[in-house]
Amino acid sequence: MRSSVARAVLVGMSMFLALPLLEGALWATGQYAPPSMDPGTQDIYEFDPHVGYRLRPLLKTEQRYPADSPEVIPIVANSDGFRGRREFGQADDRFRVLVVGDSFVFGQGVREDDRLTEQMERLEPRWRVDNMGMTGWGPDLMVRAIERYGGKIRPEVVVLAIYTDDFRRLVPYYAGVGYRYPKFELAGSELVDVPFPPQTIWDRLRLVQWQRQMTWNDPAVRNRYDLNEALLERYLHDASAMRFAPMVAFFPGTGDNAEDQARRGFLLTWATRRKVPYVDLTETMQGAGIDTVFIPKNWHWNRAGHRLAAEQLVKLVASRPQ
Repeated sequence: MRSSVARAVLVGMSMFLALPLLEGALWATGQYAPPSMDPGTQDIYEFDPHVGYRLRPLLKTEQRYPADSPEVIPIVANSDGFRGRREFGQADDRFRVLVVGDSFVFGQGVREDDRLTEQMERLEPRWRVDNMGMTGWGPDLMVRAIERYGGKIRPEVVVLAIYTDDFRRLVPYYAGVGYRYPKFELAGSELVDVPFPPQTIWDRLRLVQWQRQMTWNDPAVRNRYDLNEALLERYLHDASAMRFAPMVAFFPGTGDNAEDQARRGFLLTWATRRKVPYVDLTETMQGAGIDTVFIPKNWHWNRAGHRLAAEQLVKLVASRPQ
């Protein structure tokens, strides 16, 4: 009996002494670093309690994207902090369409006039197409933005553009460009606001991050299909309250693995069940060729990619019941 207790104590002490060594090894190799919670782009973005973060209102700057790009791209923001020279509340008699999304809609790496929204207008001049895209947004901040600014824009159609990576952006510690913005969580079937989780000294440990990131690597955990579905239902509720026609588009990455297929399959199933017009751009983009539509060695579209997306979104909006 005593020998068994002694062995258990010895094993426990060995494990206790090994933990600092393992922590040091993870630091030395750069593995399982804690996510950055320091917004390193404060010269461009600012925290916003309603939509998480946005561009600095009336910003005028320039950007190279990717960083080694030879082209310098102007970035201009309106008074609401979204990329574009036009104001959301500006009067316009044309049919109004709003496209909401992440950096693809924002137009990362292309000039403002080359973005999908501006190209949609050139394809269909009778429409005014407003752009509410923001780098790093997930469906949670997209819905918050519709609720915050939809009344000013008063669109007749809203296209919710969901890039494949957006699904994982609902996990508690995801911080976009680094701001700790309020999150959504489910209380039963109801969406509730919760504060961004505090970062304690324990959260800085690589061993803690190892356990947490291994959990997030489970697609069933990181994709939060339950929370994504609740947000889609809230989007439908907003559509009814604000009287716009809701539509959804899936934006693919450079590949189409099993997880990508599960994500777009989830959207197709939901859209079919809820009778929401839906388009999946996977076949369009990959059929055109990755080198043709994506910025070299990058996951964002070039001008040609935005043109193809614009063509598909024009067809989607035009398919609405008259």
